[in-house]
Amino acid sequence: MALIGGLVAGALLSVQSRMNGVISTHSGRPVEAALWSFGSGLVVLCLIVASVPKVRAGVRTIGAALRDHRLQWWQCIGGASGGLLVGVQSWSVPIVGVAIFSIGVVGGQTLSALLVDRIGLAPTGVQHITWTRTLAAALAVVGVIVSATAHSGGQGVSIGPALAAFGVGCLLAGQQAVNGQVNRVTGQTMATTWQNFLVGLVVLAVIAAVQAISTNGSWDLPTGAPWWAWFGGILGIGVIGVMSWAVGEIGVLVFGLVSVAGQLLAALALDLADASTRDQVGLQLVLGLAITLVAAGGAGLAAARA
Repeated sequence: MALIGGLVAGALLSVQSRMNGVISTHSGRPVEAALWSFGSGLVVLCLIVASVPKVRAGVRTIGAALRDHRLQWWQCIGGASGGLLVGVQSWSVPIVGVAIFSIGVVGGQTLSALLVDRIGLAPTGVQHITWTRTLAAALAVVGVIVSATAHSGGQGVSIGPALAAFGVGCLLAGQQAVNGQVNRVTGQTMATTWQNFLVGLVVLAVIAAVQAISTNGSWDLPTGAPWWAWFGGILGIGVIGVMSWAVGEIGVLVFGLVSVAGQLLAALALDLADASTRDQVGLQLVLGLAITLVAAGGAGLAAARA
């Protein structure tokens, strides 16, 4: 079930990327799309906290665990990575498409997951890096390189969005690990998700405030976006919720590699469905995605045997 959850979480992340990218295009300011995504998600989560006693108790447990040092403060700021992820996706997806954004995230996530598992940051403790796991991670990186060079050759794709996606991908593995730690203490996935959305919204609000002070221009609400694009925050709840639970079951590296499968398949489908990015999908890109899927499958089989 944790492996299936990883596939679903990856697919939801790609769909959320498209939604937030559409909102960003209509607003002209990517941070507005990110604020809407986290703000709307937090409103839904606050309603859940207010109406479900077990989730409300889980939220109170976070404060108690900080006071008695069952949790450290840095374990409760994983939502900052989530806020940066949504901010980068809102900016980069309209420029380079869902696939190239996902490729950058996957590259950073795959490399950092090896380190995160090796130092024991996740609730599963120190995960010994076997040859199977190392080869799966290396194969995933090969798939990323093949896909990335397919986009860079003659397309004039900006390297900035791809590098930014790689950077937040590196942070994503750490977020998965600390969320797993918080979820183990609270015992309530929605409480862990609420805490993530709260921290992420604070980070995005600070970024928006700095941008408002340092730049000119209006901050009008985005108009004209299709109705389905406004539900990115709801999907974000699903992504973080599944992540918080599944990492405690299979570890950061295996969860990351399996979620890659859902993320890249959904990204490919979304780019094929969009006329503005359809011509960027060629044989080499598909080959790179296939290599990455094989790596995710190998990681999943290794987890099942373990």
